[in-house]
Amino acid sequence: MNEIIDFEVRGNVVRFFTGRNGEQWGDDWNDAPYEYNAGRAYEEFVTGHFDVPFPFNWGVYQPSDGEMNSPYSKEHMRARQVPCIVVIRADAVPCDYGFRSAVVMDGAIRIYFGDTEEKVREMIR
Repeated sequence: MNEIIDFEVRGNVVRFFTGRNGEQWGDDWNDAPYEYNAGRAYEEFVTGHFDVPFPFNWGVYQPSDGEMNSPYSKEHMRARQVPCIVVIRADAVPCDYGFRSAVVMDGAIRIYFGDTEEKVREMIR
């Protein structure tokens, strides 16, 4: 199965790790804030990965952006209660306030654990 089960961000490039969502786990996935506690999904759950380089002038936000300590755990993401990545296209109104502002914007691209590579690529076309 090539569902998103974890992610890593470097600038405007996101590496999505794939497997079967809902069964994966990693170190401290039940602890918030995920950005200081959670490790990557354990290798036994990872079947592959794909990278998405977003254009330089697009905004790429993860739940920790704009937060001192986000209220989210990776368990929240696994349950699809919060997107792991939100993308704002260059032609949209700029979002300078972080994830909480970006996630509610009209036209925001919300990427969740459980989404497939095909769905992500279709959303960003």
